[in-house]
Amino acid sequence: MKRMFAVFCFVLALSAVAFAQAQPAQGGETMMKKSEKKAEKKAEKKAEKSMPKTDEEIQKCVMDKFANSEKLKTQSFSSAVSSGVVTLTGNAANAGSKGAATGIAKRCGATKVVNNISAPAVKKSDKSEKKG
Repeated sequence: MKRMFAVFCFVLALSAVAFAQAQPAQGGETMMKKSEKKAEKKAEKKAEKSMPKTDEEIQKCVMDKFANSEKLKTQSFSSAVSSGVVTLTGNAANAGSKGAATGIAKRCGATKVVNNISAPAVKKSDKSEKKG
């Protein structure tokens, strides 16, 4: 009886080992497929970004993003696009808004951004005033 129990445990252990070795191969294939799909999607996005956009598409993208931005929509910026180069004009409430407008133009596919937006000068405090 002890011998039969030992044989049963041995067979059970062998089958568990065989089953465990078979699982990673199947799971590995699905993981490989998932990583391949991710790589394909990433390549598609990269190709889409590298595709040159028309000036009209860039212009529409920039103006749409300005209109959808809570902080920028009230600042009446304008943009002009020629051969992928975006020229921004207007008056910004602060330097951060000017930088945000540049970032939007770049994300919309501009090859270059000429930022002619005027912003108030950033006041630098004098260190001697702080110490005194």
